[in-house]
Amino acid sequence: MKVSIIVLNYNYARYLQDSIGNSLKQSYKNTEVIVVDDGSTDASLKIIEKYGNSIKKISQSNKGMIEASNSGFSESTGEILIFLDADDYLYSNAVSRIVEIWEPGTSKV
Repeated sequence: MKVSIIVLNYNYARYLQDSIGNSLKQSYKNTEVIVVDDGSTDASLKIIEKYGNSIKKISQSNKGMIEASNSGFSESTGEILIFLDADDYLYSNAVSRIVEIWEPGTSKV
């Protein structure tokens, strides 16, 4: 089962590296990391670019969290979606644990 981790960012450069790094270091390997930058004016885009092709990058003008979420959703290919704010921390076994307890019809874990 593929899992999409969608990181939503707006001017959270100081947290972004940790959030992306933790998302990429999951013990469950069938994941994709999508980072949506919602018009940041800080150093966020420079940080996002450092990850190259290891993440999917979406950069858009500031439209708010709902539109940023929709943009990430549109690019996702996973059966399970995890939405994170850029200041959120994801433990390395989080995705494994979610996949382990996931059942059809589940909407939120």
